[in-house]
Amino acid sequence: MVQEVISLMCGTCGSLSEPVKMESEFFDIVGFENDVMEWSDYENEVPPLDAPHWVWSDRPPVQGQVRTVKVRHPFHMKAGEPFWMLYTPVSSSLNGWDSHPEEIELSSFVQCSIECVLERNDLKAWLRVKVLEVWMIKDFNNRFPARNGSNGYLDDFKMFGNPYIYLYRKWLFISAGAQGDLGVWGLVKQMDSQYHMLVYGDWGFHKNNAFGGNILLPKHQIEEWIKQAMQNNRYEKVE
Repeated sequence: MVQEVISLMCGTCGSLSEPVKMESEFFDIVGFENDVMEWSDYENEVPPLDAPHWVWSDRPPVQGQVRTVKVRHPFHMKAGEPFWMLYTPVSSSLNGWDSHPEEIELSSFVQCSIECVLERNDLKAWLRVKVLEVWMIKDFNNRFPARNGSNGYLDDFKMFGNPYIYLYRKWLFISAGAQGDLGVWGLVKQMDSQYHMLVYGDWGFHKNNAFGGNILLPKHQIEEWIKQAMQNNRYEKVE
């Protein structure tokens, strides 16, 4: 039996999304970023795919549930195959962790598989998915062994230069990009004067990926970035 493939079109150039390599030599989890999938409380009856407004779910996914979600480009997956998705609650899904840092510790990576397609067009699809695993980001420093982050992990941030840094308690959200066309970001947890990057993301016109793990970053590099961000008004501390 041939598995159905859900591959969606880029609204800008019309190209179809392509498979994402779901393994990494650097990270323990590879998946899609949160804005590729929107969570709902609908079951078999769903709004039209082009409906401008519908009610997002504020229920976090739970292992074993079957949920209805809406996906968009660059989503590409075969029905029945497991994949990972970064999940954030509604407010931070809409506005980012830098606007709602209190939701960082409510965020997770969720492993799903597609049970069926409810509706689809070239650009979007409503799916029923089975929730296979839910791993909370705040626990990644205990779940995964720390990897040495002295080489390579921060190269993309250096390429863009002068990252924005948002500090909330023990969390740093670091982002850098080029004129809204592509960029990278990282979620870093500070513990015992060390900096652990637990989530990394890279995005562009045809990718929106999120990676989970436990990367021990060079302390001098992060503290130098914080100093530069403060000097350049690219630093924000949120209470």
